[in-house]
Amino acid sequence: MDESEGCEDTDNQRPAGQPDDRKGSSKIGRAKDSRTEKPKEIILDGWQQEALDYEGNLCLCTGRQVGKTYIMSRKAAKYMVEHPGSHIIVCSLTEDQAQLIIVMTLDFLERHYKTWIAKGNKKPTKNKIMLTNKSEILARPVGNTGDAVRGFTGDVLILDEAARFNEFIFASSKPTLLTTGGKIWICSTPFGKKGYFYECYENKNGRFKVIETNSWDVINTRQISDIWTLDRREAAIEFLEQEKKDMSRLEFAQEYLGKFVEDLNQFFDDDWINKVCTAERRLQPFPNKTYFLGVDIARMGEDLSVFSILEKVNEETIEQIDSQATRKTLTTSTFDRIVQLNGIYDFRQIGIDAGSGSLGVGILDFLLRNPGTRKKTVALNNLSRQLDYSGEKKKQLFKVDMYQNLLAMGQKRIIKLLDDDDVRLSLKSVQYEYITKEGELTKIRIFGNYTHHAESIIRAAWLANTKTLNHRITWI
Repeated sequence: MDESEGCEDTDNQRPAGQPDDRKGSSKIGRAKDSRTEKPKEIILDGWQQEALDYEGNLCLCTGRQVGKTYIMSRKAAKYMVEHPGSHIIVCSLTEDQAQLIIVMTLDFLERHYKTWIAKGNKKPTKNKIMLTNKSEILARPVGNTGDAVRGFTGDVLILDEAARFNEFIFASSKPTLLTTGGKIWICSTPFGKKGYFYECYENKNGRFKVIETNSWDVINTRQISDIWTLDRREAAIEFLEQEKKDMSRLEFAQEYLGKFVEDLNQFFDDDWINKVCTAERRLQPFPNKTYFLGVDIARMGEDLSVFSILEKVNEETIEQIDSQATRKTLTTSTFDRIVQLNGIYDFRQIGIDAGSGSLGVGILDFLLRNPGTRKKTVALNNLSRQLDYSGEKKKQLFKVDMYQNLLAMGQKRIIKLLDDDDVRLSLKSVQYEYITKEGELTKIRIFGNYTHHAESIIRAAWLANTKTLNHRITWI
């Protein structure tokens, strides 16, 4: 997927009576005269063109960042144009994910079918686009149960990142196609050999056209253009080579090669999440209560920082009362947010990720200078050790310790977390595998690609629960 000059021929895609966006013989998306700069258009990869052209039920299984969301949005735009009065429903676990396809669909429509987009009280929103031919696309975050999509009827159901859906969501969403005999377009990066997405991929009943690709093949075979340059390709290859070194073989196979890996497991199972995620959000503290803050600070190349607030009700009850997220925030703004929250909650302790190479190192320095946070801040580095304001090593602490602590707290009903889609998705995204090397003890590796909320929670939970649980536990 890339951009270049020119675009597809749309001569035969305009319904009768629909305004024509062209002047003279020039095509939509091409220059209207020689003085106008030609807009760039996406050059589709072969697998994307195959997906765009296929008219039945479709299953896309890919590595990460290959352009599957883009091709789903473009396919949706094409369907809306070619099928007047059609209804497309997009389902994702969170609101942000659901809205992404809407944003991409609108972008394509604005560049190619601008006069088709409804205006006035029917103009596009973050969740919905309507066309003048009465077609529409609607985004629904389906969360944990899929109830948000009940009652709707669609001609096409798009299930985005479906490998992380639980079975309740499929049971709720698929009946939207019953009376229309509609189509399912499902796409995801794999997440273990289980669930409906895996069954779609296996396609034992022949219901789906299955198309698969991986990140490595895409970046190496994508057509070179003004946008996808040789320099960009080489940078992407170098990035993947570094990821291959940083990740285990199985993790890399799942995330970038798009493989269903049997030996990767979900750390917090669905039953654990359902039993633990029952707390309601509370935006103000109660007087004379003890609060802890856990912070996962956006690392280089990422854009989401999360602040999780836990209340220690008593020695046997710890409850999450709020979770806040910021995107693409300056280091100074993150520091200001922590100080602001401390002014409201007067935290007993603040746990942040300040490992080597993270943005947390600079923020830790600010927090240790600030009189209000200096003696409260603890750097829980995920990879090495726990440090306090004196700079002393308190104990050996690894990422697995904090995750096992949270797992045990949930098993013992010590902790309640927010009943929130983002929190649930983050917990569900945490995976583990066993790493065995000759002559060494078997270790557990924990990882995930949407763990920001989970990472902030494990820090707050570790601090809140330090004296109430034996952290060294045996599980699984």
